[in-house]
Amino acid sequence: MFQIVCNEGPDAGEITYTSDPGKATLTGLCTDVGRGKGPILRGLAARAPYFHNGAAATLDEVVEFYNDRFQMKLTNQEKSDLVNFLKSL
Repeated sequence: MFQIVCNEGPDAGEITYTSDPGKATLTGLCTDVGRGKGPILRGLAARAPYFHNGAAATLDEVVEFYNDRFQMKLTNQEKSDLVNFLKSL
């Protein structure tokens, strides 16, 4: 959990607690809590291995990880479709 102390605007001095500080860690603005830029997916298929530690060698492994982790219950066809979509980017 992060503690953000706003330093500008109408919320100056307000303390906010969040698990996603986003851009607020840089700006100190409460309006920036949770704001951030998502990763670029273009060319994803050419950037294996995946994850910070290279734990997934293929996009199939990435999809399987998230399917298990978040109990998405994707069918084999849905997983295949998702992998093919990610490869097309």
